[in-house]
Amino acid sequence: MPLQNLRTVILLFAFTVASAATGFTQLPASTGVVTIPAGNDAKYTWEFAQSFDPSKHKLYVVTLDQPTRRHTCHIQSFTNDKLVCSRAIGGSRSYFPKQVVALILPGDNGLRLRWLVAFNGATGTSIWGTVVIAAACPACAVGTGIMALWFLGAAGTTLVCGDVPDRLLYLAPGHELSSKLGYVQRVTS
Repeated sequence: MPLQNLRTVILLFAFTVASAATGFTQLPASTGVVTIPAGNDAKYTWEFAQSFDPSKHKLYVVTLDQPTRRHTCHIQSFTNDKLVCSRAIGGSRSYFPKQVVALILPGDNGLRLRWLVAFNGATGTSIWGTVVIAAACPACAVGTGIMALWFLGAAGTTLVCGDVPDRLLYLAPGHELSSKLGYVQRVTS
């Protein structure tokens, strides 16, 4: 009797994990999409950077004194005179247009990498569970083996799905981005 209870608990656990993973994979990849126009007149200007909803987005700010480093900015206010960023530790930080080389809208590559690591970890755990449980409960081993295949497929799907790269929102006149900042998508005319 205790072996039957153990099988039931393991099958319920496997079903719960599969249901939760399926639900998480159906979440949208990014919450807000900003369309950057391709016209030369609105491209990379400070005024255009102000046009998107500051309450939902964070930016990376590249400054003149540190042109190879991205500063994370959760927008508190954004005017023609300055950009004010809130920080979790310490006070607000202000950036003036003459200090800023570029404003970059972050993509979702970090989120995609976290999902890939999670699915690969779940695949390894399911394979390990299949091997350990096989002698005691063949039906449970079949269930965990199916879950291992499902997690392996989810990891492959995560790799195949396209990601949204970092996008250039503002570039100061006469400046170029450093290659140390990584890939930043530029709008072409």
